Formats: sequence, structure tokens, C-alpha cells
Amino acid sequence: MGEMIRVCCKHCGVDREEYVGVGMLGVGAELCSCYRCRRLVMKKVRWNSDLDNQVLKCPYCRSKIEIVREGDLCPICGDPLDLEFVGHWD
Repeated sequence: MGEMIRVCCKHCGVDREEYVGVGMLGVGAELCSCYRCRRLVMKKVRWNSDLDNQVLKCPYCRSKIEIVREGDLCPICGDPLDLEFVGHWD
């Protein structure tokens, strides 16, 4: 089951709600930070028991990207991101 999250940055004004995670069909998406491009990108993912260790690449610059987690820094301005759980999806 996936989650609905809200990601905000008070400094640069980022305010996004996204459906992340993998649903019952085994496909989904993750919100990721690209610190090279300085943007948040959605990356399609398939179910895998080792999702945290997959190497994800930015669709724009092909650099390694990281799944956004609580406490991460905003890729746009470098201030802390606020993540809020909104609900579940399937």
C-alpha cells in the first residue's frame, strides 16, 4: 500500500502533495531529490524487497537521486523539508 504525503519547504515555497510507494499491482512512484539539478522528481518504481538499496537516477541529468525522507534537505534551497503523512492509497 502506498502513502499520500505533503512535502513543504518554508524557505523556497515548495508545496507538493504526492502519491508515493507501491500499490497492490506492484508498481508505483517515489518522490526523489536531485541535488545536481536542484529539483524534486517523481521516479517510477516496481515492487522489490530491497527498494531502499536500488540505484535511482534523475530523468534529467542521470545523477544518482535519493528518495525523500523526513529530515532531508530541500534540493532547491538547502533548508530542511517538512514531510506530512496525508493518507494511504492502493
